[in-house]
Amino acid sequence: MTGFLRRHALLLTSLLLLTFSFQLMSLSLRYPELPRLGARIVDSGVSPMQKGYHEVSESMKYMWSHYLWLIKVEAERNELVERVKQLEAQNSRLMEYENENKRLRGLLFFSEETGHKGIVASVVGRDSSNWIKTITIDRGSDDGIRPGLAVVDGNAVVGQTTSVTEDSAKVLLLTDNASAIDAIVQSSRASGIAEGGPEDGMLRLRYTEKLEQFQVHPGDRVIASGIDGVFPKGALIGVVHHVDAAVPGLFQHIEVRPSADLYRLENVLVIIPEPPTSGAAAKNATLLQAKPGTDHKSQEPGN
Repeated sequence: MTGFLRRHALLLTSLLLLTFSFQLMSLSLRYPELPRLGARIVDSGVSPMQKGYHEVSESMKYMWSHYLWLIKVEAERNELVERVKQLEAQNSRLMEYENENKRLRGLLFFSEETGHKGIVASVVGRDSSNWIKTITIDRGSDDGIRPGLAVVDGNAVVGQTTSVTEDSAKVLLLTDNASAIDAIVQSSRASGIAEGGPEDGMLRLRYTEKLEQFQVHPGDRVIASGIDGVFPKGALIGVVHHVDAAVPGLFQHIEVRPSADLYRLENVLVIIPEPPTSGAAAKNATLLQAKPGTDHKSQEPGN
């Protein structure tokens, strides 16, 4: 019997299910509300599962779509960050070119306004000690630079060249204690010597007499007199910062603030004096020869 059931299990199961189906059909015909009840029972059991499956499916779709979206957004963000870096670097270079252009135009304007020719140089070094105030420029004897030439920043006096090599030169700043420039106060024409002062960044205008016609006031401009043969006449040195005429002695105590920004120098102009023309030299020689004769005539009786 057991063997028979095992051999015909599938057939017996099918017959059993078929018989059960016929019974259900018969019941549903006699009781029409029974199928609806069964459907409600099945729906109540299956509906939570369907709802859960739908929510899980939608959540997976949302996460997947937003994951891909976030990957795209991150890629765009990285691209924009890189572009911003490139634009910042480009903007920095353009600003540097603009600043350099302004500095060079200032040097060119100074040369055109004063008529003094010069060589533009870049500042490549500074003296780190407190004993001497110098800067190093990238032009030397190969460019026509020699010791004792005036150096300006396009607006005011910076200093003068000292030691020179083939491709570089040292510039002694006007604030150094060893610097001395023959100067005059532009308003009153009071003369003096602009020297580097003990106070860092300031000058002293020495040997200016205490006379009524030589009164000096804060704010007066101090310019080069041109007498020393180094700095062109009229070149701006600085502005009077403090005046004390009550100090003992014959001279006033005058402090001058340099007009050149010596701490932020980047480009300077080394003034190359032009040699006198042959015509001017001949004229000077003629004047020198004529002067003794003129003096001789002026000493003759009756003149």
